[in-house]
Amino acid sequence: MKLVIPAALLIAVTALGGCANLNSKSGRENVLFNPVIQGQQLDVSVMSNGCTEPEHFYLKVSGDFVELRRTQPDQCRAAPHLVRLSFTYPFEQGVYQIKNDIRYSSRVEKR
Repeated sequence: MKLVIPAALLIAVTALGGCANLNSKSGRENVLFNPVIQGQQLDVSVMSNGCTEPEHFYLKVSGDFVELRRTQPDQCRAAPHLVRLSFTYPFEQGVYQIKNDIRYSSRVEKR
């Protein structure tokens, strides 16, 4: 006995599976856009669905490595967009390496 799956169902399942993989494995919330360290401050843009606040992140600095970790997911349903956030830290003069993935974009909404 052969199992016959309608083509429309197969396409729908494949498409939905692809969406699930994009959301769960993309790590989009860990990507930093346009990071700048000046003086005692890290300015960076992150993707937001409408509910992203600076309090939802933790800035981890270990030696000359900097990492920004999200502590609360953004579960709002607005169109994804970039927001600019600032984090204060007593950075010393030197060169820092950012552990997050980095991208550059000119489409940033200031908070």
